[in-house]
Amino acid sequence: MRKFYLFIFFISVLLSCNNIDSSEPSPLNSFIRFYEGPYSLTARSVEKIPGGFVLLATMVSGSISDPIIQTVLIETDEKGTRIGDFKIYDDLIGKSFKPVFTNGSVQGYIIVGDNVVIDPLAEQAANVSISSMEILILNSSFTEVVRRSLSDKRPLSGSHPVKDDYYGASVTVANDGKVYLLGTFKQGIINQQSAPEEQLLFGLTTSLDSAWVKFYPLLGNTFLNSKSIHAQNGNIVWASAVADIQGDFTTSYVAIPFVPENSFPSNYSIIGQNSSQLYLPKDIQPSTTPEFGFGVTGTYSFNIDGSAGNIFFFKVDAQGNIMPGTERFFDGEVSIDGEVTDKNSSTVIDSGESLIGTRDAGFAIVGTMTNTSTKDKDILLIKVNAFGEKQWIKRIGASGDEVPVSIREADNGDLLICGTNTLGNYSTIFLMRTDSNGEIKN
Repeated sequence: MRKFYLFIFFISVLLSCNNIDSSEPSPLNSFIRFYEGPYSLTARSVEKIPGGFVLLATMVSGSISDPIIQTVLIETDEKGTRIGDFKIYDDLIGKSFKPVFTNGSVQGYIIVGDNVVIDPLAEQAANVSISSMEILILNSSFTEVVRRSLSDKRPLSGSHPVKDDYYGASVTVANDGKVYLLGTFKQGIINQQSAPEEQLLFGLTTSLDSAWVKFYPLLGNTFLNSKSIHAQNGNIVWASAVADIQGDFTTSYVAIPFVPENSFPSNYSIIGQNSSQLYLPKDIQPSTTPEFGFGVTGTYSFNIDGSAGNIFFFKVDAQGNIMPGTERFFDGEVSIDGEVTDKNSSTVIDSGESLIGTRDAGFAIVGTMTNTSTKDKDILLIKVNAFGEKQWIKRIGASGDEVPVSIREADNGDLLICGTNTLGNYSTIFLMRTDSNGEIKN
């Protein structure tokens, strides 16, 4: 199987880059673009808009003891050339965003994430770092219109010695204009560090005002949510790991909550609950044929420290049920020329990161594999049909680590991959375009 090598030559640009507004994508003959600035950038997501793309990233500056984290949006044209300056937003660790459309035109953007307030003089250790869910609403020119926050506003007291923490994870905009945000909540108790993170849903009206909040605790377990949430026909669906965390080790199984608006799950399909493993869903996306339901990808490892990781895929029907027989596993070496017949067999460490429904009712999956010789992380790009059967797999590698975070399908069937390239202690964002067969485009 052919392996592509990305010849990254932006080090000289890096050394001369003094401010983020002057940085440009590195010129390459193929459609691979790099976006770099004076500080490390970490990719979060990419979304297609008319005439181009918008990338979401976070940037870290300051010192190790006092870091400053900002959210960055980058607009590009269809060729990945940046349009205008980087858009930078303070006091927000952006996790997910969506454009808001009206009649096919972008009216604005919604970003969800966290805002962490540090108080080194706090009496309770759990109050040194206090997190709130932040929702940033922008107009079509990327100007901040309003910011909403879900946080613990109660004063500290003897009966309330520790602040509750809220974390934003993902956002979706329904066809009727309503907005749904997925996050987690950690109760303010003395031993808060060991308290479980519970799921929460935050609903906004079509005018983007706060409407309702629901919490979903589960027997003291922690929820690790996937990066996407979807609303269809009045129901909200996402994927979560239900995790038991003990130090550096996590055992988990996968749950698919299927929730009517402002309610509790009407369906709760699970897989892996009767065995011990690491089972982490990273993304859930709908099929382009709605009656075919959803695809889910992430990482499976029978070693709970993740050292035997394989990429997994399975399908979920339109009512939120995990479909038996659709579970597939991919290994960065074995799957190149064959099939993984034993999910507990792993020759290299792989992780599933994102997927997208393709026009043929199948899915394109993107993840990472750790190169056995260089120990760098390379990209695995996998295409499956509507039944989850592998059609092809491509390995894309370069110097340093490439970690994809998002994949989208263009109007003509091309695949867009956004992620982070890390070389040494510096990271940049890449945007890569392949054709429908995974070949990098010129």
